[in-house]
Parts: sequence; C-alpha cells; structure tokens
Amino acid sequence: MPKQKDDDDVWPMDEWHRDIQSVLHEAGGLENVPAEELDRILEASAKSASKGLDKTLMKGAPKMLRRRRRTNAGFEKRNLRRWKAAFDLMEVIWVCCEEIGGNFNLHFRPQAFEEQDYEFEALTHLHARALLVVSEMICLMKGGFADGALARWRTLHEINVIMVLIREHGEDLAERYLAHPHVLAGKDITEDEAAADEELRELKDRADHIVATLGDAMKNDNGWAASLTGNQTKPNFRKLEELANRTEDRGLYKDASTRIHGNHKIPCELLGLSESRQTVLLVAQSNSGMTGPLTLAAAGLVENTLHLINLRPNFDRYAFSVTLIRMSGRMHKLASGIEERTLKAALKKRRRRSH
Repeated sequence: MPKQKDDDDVWPMDEWHRDIQSVLHEAGGLENVPAEELDRILEASAKSASKGLDKTLMKGAPKMLRRRRRTNAGFEKRNLRRWKAAFDLMEVIWVCCEEIGGNFNLHFRPQAFEEQDYEFEALTHLHARALLVVSEMICLMKGGFADGALARWRTLHEINVIMVLIREHGEDLAERYLAHPHVLAGKDITEDEAAADEELRELKDRADHIVATLGDAMKNDNGWAASLTGNQTKPNFRKLEELANRTEDRGLYKDASTRIHGNHKIPCELLGLSESRQTVLLVAQSNSGMTGPLTLAAAGLVENTLHLINLRPNFDRYAFSVTLIRMSGRMHKLASGIEERTLKAALKKRRRRSH
C-alpha cells in the first residue's frame, strides 16, 4: 500500500475523538465508565458534532460551489481548446447521422407501419439508442472523462452487434428482439399478483402470449437470439459477438467493461492518467486519453447509421455512406495528432518553467 506523504495541510479528522478521550480520561478512564453511560456520551457527542458540522458545511456551500464551478468551467474551456478540432468533427458526424437517420425514419415509417416491418422498427430504435449513447460520450469527453466515455462505448458495441444480427436474419429475429422486453416485464408476475392488479394482469398476459407463440427461450436473457444458437437457450454476449462475426473488438469490450464494474484498476491503466508522470488517484476531470473514445464513437455511430439506411439502399444513401465513412476515418489521425502535438508543447513549456 502506498505510504501517505507528509503534508502539514492533511486533516487527521480526530478533533472530536480527542475531546471524547479527554472527557473519558477525566471520568477515570474508559474502563471505569459504565457501558450505558459510554453509549450516552458517544450518542450525545455525535449528535452535537453532526448538527454543528452540518450547519457549518451548508453555510460555506455557496462559496465552495461557486469556486468549484469556476474551476470546472475553466477546465472545460482548456479541454475544448486542446481537442477542439476532434470534438468539432465528432459533433459534425453526430449531427449528420441524426439528420440522415431522422429523415430516413420519417420518410419510410408510414410504409413500415403499413407493412408491420419489424426489422425497420428494431433498427430505428437501435439507431436512436446509438445517438443517445454517443451524445453521452461527447458530454463525458468534453467534461474530461475519457474513461467514462469508453465505458459508454461498451453499450454502443452491444447495439451494433445486435444490429448486425437483425440485418442478417431479418424479420423473425427483429420481432423476437422487439417482443423480448415485454416477456421480461411480465414473466415473473404471479397469478395472485395479476389477479390483484389490472396492469400486472396485462403485463403477464402479454408475456404469456409471446412465450406461447415464440417459445420458452424468450424468458431468458438474450432469449430473443436463442433461435440462432441451436440448443443454447441462454446465449451470452460473447456468443452474439461470434454470430455477428464481431469478435475483433472483444479485447476493447473487456477493457471497457472493467471501467463499469468494481474491478481494481491500476492508475496507469486509466485513460485519464495516460500522460501523467506521477502515480495519483484520479477522482475528477483529466484532458488526457480522448483519442480512443473519439475514434470508437465516430466509427461506431457511422457503422450504426449505415446499417439503418442501407435497409432501403439507393445511390443517395450510398453517397451518404461513403461520406460518413470518410469523415469517421479522419478521426484517429486527427485526434492522435492533437494528443501528440499538445503533449509535446506542454512538456516543453514545463521544462522552460523549471529552468
């Protein structure tokens, strides 16, 4: 365990503890204080300390929050200055994908509704989800949270794997995918619960009808994809990746997953500390590590949009596809160039200051 460095400003948080020790000492020592009396002293002291501390903290909160928000605003301004060209390209890609996908949805929705086109319905919903996820990634990156953005990419990868499978297997799989949430919502409702609540009855009846129509595997996680896996009625995401031929991103997916769960992360493994020369515990913003999340966000959103619009291919949508691929293809070179150039400039400036 790293040793805490000596620092006169470190607050040991033991003032009240020492006061209580003094009171107990005056009473003849801890061993001479009855248990009930000790409990009373501790409870009264904690209540008094908490009341005063609460009042003091809330009194100072407005000033503290103003200072904190000025600091955050200053960081975000500097972060944008560093990564502006890459952030701008990312937002241009997002707007293009949103407008293209939105118009595609509006134009073809009446026909899809008339034909009960499950594939269209599933893909438009998945495209909207992808736009939302990438919006979150953009906000996280602008706020200085590259690791958080990479964690959100995990969801984008899952969405794209599902889109690949639905595009390959069509209407039947799309219907199962759309029906699956209704099964999960109602499968665990008991008859007694359904009898006592009309809404629960509707949920249970809908779930039972879907299971009777599409099979018992629909009750399981990822059960909508069980028809693709033969005897495997509970396909995990690893299996879905294999079916979609998307195993090349498995390493990245595993790495992104570690940023969601409580696994121990060595500080040097964090994107936000990728340029740090010291071992620190990162608790807030950093303007490091944006290249990976930016590249993944751009490529993932463009891929997602292409899956959608190529459901109804024509030359215009082909031209849009080529354009989006061209735009996303510039991201890694642009972002990595910014990263290298600005880091060199910062180190050069730091060396000048040290002399």
